[in-house]
Amino acid sequence: MKVHEAQPICNQNGDETLTAKEYLNRVRKQYYIVKQTEREVIEVRHDMLTIKASSLTEKVTGSTTSDLADKYIKIERYLDKVDSEWDKLVDMRLDAKAMIKALPDSQQQAVLYARYINCMRWEDIAVEMHYSWKGIFKLHGRALQAFERVHGSTLKESVY
Repeated sequence: MKVHEAQPICNQNGDETLTAKEYLNRVRKQYYIVKQTEREVIEVRHDMLTIKASSLTEKVTGSTTSDLADKYIKIERYLDKVDSEWDKLVDMRLDAKAMIKALPDSQQQAVLYARYINCMRWEDIAVEMHYSWKGIFKLHGRALQAFERVHGSTLKESVY
């Protein structure tokens, strides 16, 4: 498994050991961060077009070509940050997928994969896996326990 260079993160209790749920939820949260940054990219691209259109139609007093270039440079830097969030998500998902795949029970793998890699809702997971609402939560709980048994030492060392 790839080890990322960063400071150890602490769980909710202030320990450097994460629970399986805390570890896997980081992947899920990163997915939502990426989705929000994608929305921002749409806005940034719209702003780029607006800047370009306004520079073609009107000359603002005191503005120079370098002002427009500076804006494009800032936008490009922002897009680089968005790309780095994507890279982080991809790395986190690859690590989590490998860890989930190491579980001996395929149903446990499936529920963790659906919830934390595919970011599915509980209702959808239960329907897709043919479990009741209560049954999917029991399976999830057993899967998290198995994850901690198999990867306990890795969860102590997890950093991003």
